[in-house]
Amino acid sequence: MIGKSEKKTIVVIGSSKLGASIASYNSSRGIYTVIVDKDASSFKKLDPNFSGFTVEGNAEEQYVLLKAHVDTAKEVDIVTDNDNTNIFIACFLVKFYKIPYINVRLHDTTKSCLLPHEVNIISPYLLSLNLYKELKAKEEDK
Repeated sequence: MIGKSEKKTIVVIGSSKLGASIASYNSSRGIYTVIVDKDASSFKKLDPNFSGFTVEGNAEEQYVLLKAHVDTAKEVDIVTDNDNTNIFIACFLVKFYKIPYINVRLHDTTKSCLLPHEVNIISPYLLSLNLYKELKAKEEDK
């Protein structure tokens, strides 16, 4: 079994603009990065200098996750456009793999109660709201 300190892979599930950006960023930092998507054409969103690996397939299938090396992942970022898919994959990974960091994008934050406590939530709504509040605070300080 691979120890926590030996895990080196970052797996990104969903090659949306966000997913492709996360994968490209980590690849540019020299991190072994794998991105998974059902649609191979979505990999066109990756930076031209992306040096990681792409896996075409449904990440709800275990053989696709294994092909993407989740068993050696130190981090998995689940950023498909479907909250239910993201929740399912996160719960599956928590139950069957010891991945130190699992990050999930949720559009509907009311669904966060469906995720295990080990999972980090990325919420476009909350991130935007917090940034707005910061901007308003700066504006009021002037």
